[in-house]
Formats: sequence, C-alpha cells, structure tokens
Amino acid sequence: MPRIKKDEPECIRRSKSVWRAVYFVLAVLAAGTAWIQLNPDIRVVRQSQKQYWASVTVSASRGEIRDRNDIPLAVSVPATSFFIDPKYWDPKNAGLLAKPFEESTAKKFRKNLTGRFYWVARNIPKEKADTLFKNEIPGLYRISERIRVYPHGELASHVLGFCDIDEYGQAGIELAWNHILYSPPRTRFLTRDSKGKTLDIIGGKSGVPKNTSGTIKLTLDSRIQQIMEWRLIEGAKSANASWGAGVCVDPYTGEILALASYPSLDPNNRKNLADQDAVRNNVVGRVFEPGSVFKPITMSIALETAAANRNSHYTCKGTMKLADKTMSDVNKKAHGTQDLTHVLMNSCNIGMSLMSMGVPRHQAYGMLRQFGFGEKTEVELAGEEAGLIKSPEEWLGTVPANIFIGQGIAVTPLQAVMAIASIANGGSLLKPYIVAEVTDTDGKVIHRGGRRVRYQVMSPATAGFMRAAMKKVVSDGGGKMAFSPKVSIAGKTGTAQIATAGEYSKGHYVASFVGFWPAEKPRYVMMISIGEPKGSRYYGGQIAAPIFRSIAEDIMQISPPEDGALRTKAN
Repeated sequence: MPRIKKDEPECIRRSKSVWRAVYFVLAVLAAGTAWIQLNPDIRVVRQSQKQYWASVTVSASRGEIRDRNDIPLAVSVPATSFFIDPKYWDPKNAGLLAKPFEESTAKKFRKNLTGRFYWVARNIPKEKADTLFKNEIPGLYRISERIRVYPHGELASHVLGFCDIDEYGQAGIELAWNHILYSPPRTRFLTRDSKGKTLDIIGGKSGVPKNTSGTIKLTLDSRIQQIMEWRLIEGAKSANASWGAGVCVDPYTGEILALASYPSLDPNNRKNLADQDAVRNNVVGRVFEPGSVFKPITMSIALETAAANRNSHYTCKGTMKLADKTMSDVNKKAHGTQDLTHVLMNSCNIGMSLMSMGVPRHQAYGMLRQFGFGEKTEVELAGEEAGLIKSPEEWLGTVPANIFIGQGIAVTPLQAVMAIASIANGGSLLKPYIVAEVTDTDGKVIHRGGRRVRYQVMSPATAGFMRAAMKKVVSDGGGKMAFSPKVSIAGKTGTAQIATAGEYSKGHYVASFVGFWPAEKPRYVMMISIGEPKGSRYYGGQIAAPIFRSIAEDIMQISPPEDGALRTKAN
C-alpha cells in the first residue's frame, strides 16, 4: 500500500499559484500588444510609411528561337520598367517625363492621382533606361523585367512572329509554340528603405526563380533567309507591287530553308505591328489562283491517269469553244501541234484544256487533294489557310479546263511549292516542317522534326519526265528569264488574274515562278510570287523569274554543288 506524502496538497497549491501568474503575464502582454496595434506610436507609423511593401507582376525570361546553325533569332534580355507611386509623386515634376518618354505621358501625371501604383513605361532596354534618368525623381521608380528582342531586326519576322507587352506570343512561331517558349510572369515584391529608395527583395542571385521556358531550333538557314528577303523586297519594290511571297524548301526532307513575306516589318518596333498588311504572312496566310505554275501538277495528273502520255499531241488554234465559253491563249496566239513538253514550254492553255477532257473529274479532284490542295499543310506556324478547291459536283462546263490552267482553285505558296517538290524528289508529297528541334529548360529534347511522306502522288517516271520538261521551259520556253549560266534551273512561270466578287479584275495580277535547282539533281525548290504589280510588266516570266534566278545564284555562292552541308539525306 503506497505511502501518502503529507506535503502533497501544498505542492498542488504552489503549482496553481505559478500558473495563475503565467496567465496574468500573458494577459498583460496580449493587452499591451493589442493596445500598440490599435494605437501605434506616431513615430512608428511615419517610419513604416517610408518602408511599405508592394507586389508587381512582371514578365519573365522567354525561351530562345535559333536557326539551324544555332544563330539566335529571338531572345529575352534585361529591361527596365518605370512606375509612379502617387503618395510620393509631385505633379509639378511631370514635365521631366516629356523628354525621355512622350508629352502624352507627362500630361497623364500632371494631375493628382489616387492609389499607390501607375505604370509609366514598360520594357525599356536596360542600357537606354540607365541613361534616361541620371538623377532620381521622388515618386518615380524602376523595376527589372525581361524584353523580347529580335537581334536581326526584320530577318525572318514573319516566321518568328512577335509578342505582346507581357511576352505572350501573338503571331508566327511565338504564337504557335507559345506553350513551350512562354514562362509565366513573376510576382516581384518591392519595399523602400528609410531614404525612400526602392528595393527589389528578389533581385539577388538567390531570389531569381528558375526559368521554365524551352528553346526552339528552326530549319531556317539565316544566310538563305537574308538572300531571299533582300531579293524579294528589291523585286517587289521595283515592280511597285502590293505584296510578295517567297519560300524555299529541301525537296527530300520537307525542311523550310527560307520563308519571306513582303511588306516586311521589324518586330522590335511595336508601332509596325498596327500594319496588318505587314504582319500578314503571305506564304501561309494568303490564297490566290496560281495560274500557269499549276500546269506541271495537272499535267502530272494527266500522265498518272493515262489521259496523256509522252506521245500525246495537241493542236492549238489560239482559241477553243468549250461549253458556253471560249478558252484562249495569251493574245490568242496559235501554237499549232505540240507534244507535252511544248505545251508546258509555251504555257498553252488550249493544250491543257484538251488534256483535261480525258481525266475523270472525281479522279482529278482526288489527286489534287493528294497533292495537298484544299487542306492545311500543318506546318508549325500560326495563321495558315487551307485554300479552296471545288467539289467534283461543281466541276461543270469549263471548270475542269480552268483548273488545269490554274484558275478556279485557290492555293497558298507553301502548298504550291510542296506539290512541285514532289516532282523534284521523284513523286513523294512531303509534309513541310520548320521546327527542327525543341528542348525543355533542362536541355532535354522533347520534339524533333523529320521527313514525313504524306502521299506518293506520282511515279518516278512521271516525275523524271516533268523535271526534263520544266528544264526546257527555262532553257527554251517562257521561263528564259530564269535561265542562269551559273546553275541549271528548271521551273514554270505563272500569271494569274485576281478575282473580285466572282469577276476577274482588269489590271490586277499575281506574277509567279516556281522551280528547282540543280535541275538534274534538285537540292532546292522555291516559289516566288509578286502580287498586284503596277505598270506594263506583270507577267511571271518578266517579274518573278529574274528574282528566282538571282536568289538561286546567290545561294549557290554560299553553298556550291559539292557542299552538302544544308542537305539532310532522306532515310
């Protein structure tokens, strides 16, 4: 039986006394804390107002875009943004904002403002920002951000696209691959020291968040891209044209080596982005009737369906009555009896119209769809159009003949150049691609572009015959202005009228030339289109063919025939 201590009741009494004392002290402290919070010392209030906290959402670093040779085309660099805290801002100082910014900005801050935060200017390059204000202005503060910069200005601007002020993609690769390139905005916390100077508490090395954006490597070659842009702009301005388009691909892989559109723009200058004609990518976003550049494709269909063969001949009298309309050649010139090669060399509409009669309309329609017309190529660019091709039920009267000469069908330059590439490579329609490789923030490859055959649209024999015929077009036919003693070129001219409200507009044309080189073993396929040239010169052979020749010769200077560096062999 346990022994009961006589002093136990005294211990309990002492313990209770201690706890009562503890509770009393805690109550006093709580009451004191509450009193201080509810009735703070005026000196503390003044000090805290000098060291306030604020959170600002700012842009983060965006992933790089590079060309096939790892030349940076789009990068994010440090920038500075300015803001005003009305509590410390004196409207009398607004005049100091007019010179570094604009008078409209100064006017905005000449009046008393409510609140604690107003943007003055966003994403000014750091070097420029450092020279704007050498002396601090009370109430005007700065914060570090990132700005999207395109180091080469206009180069490949229609491929790259551009971003908004918060670094979110708005066009081109920037938009189509925004989910890879975009890094969510960061919330930066600001405070002020006792002297009123702004401090960015995560500006130190340890506070910088990890970048979550990836990197994109394109199939573009900056050298070829620069050549194409120079020549396209030069040719379009010479013809006083409204627009232009140029695209060059590798016929064996589907890689896009260059893609240019006119008018051009510099995405570094945001004022340019208001011009919708300059923003538009004519290679994928503009559809038009191709004209005679379409004839190698429809002639291939006639050969594949046995509606024509190498021994076929057609008699051209210059005009031909078909259904309720009259088909005619340029200036109603009669070409006499011609074989297939001469039909192409002379770009004979009558010969092509006669040829169309032997091809069943459903079969012709199906093969045109296999060539990729009437649907998007699914290239990795935003803003691509599908074009237009009538259903077989609408192929009545002169419609088949019109389609065989490149009228009554609307295509994009990219669709057309890929169809011609099937002739250059032996009969395979390839899917074009412009993104070679995508890596995540850790450098791991998460996407790799490659050769992809969509359809075998013609036999190697048909492709070989068409290559030889297109070479004759340049050497002895309507494409003589594309002839070069420096490189063997094969191709086809095209001049198409522009239809408005169902009627062709007089004086409105699209002049084109499509072809490949070297003609015997093609490494490049290219299409040049000049839209709405002004003046007496508007034929594809007059305007587009010389531009094509100049580009081909320039490219061969940087990549001679024995240099296979740009060519990726098909597996």
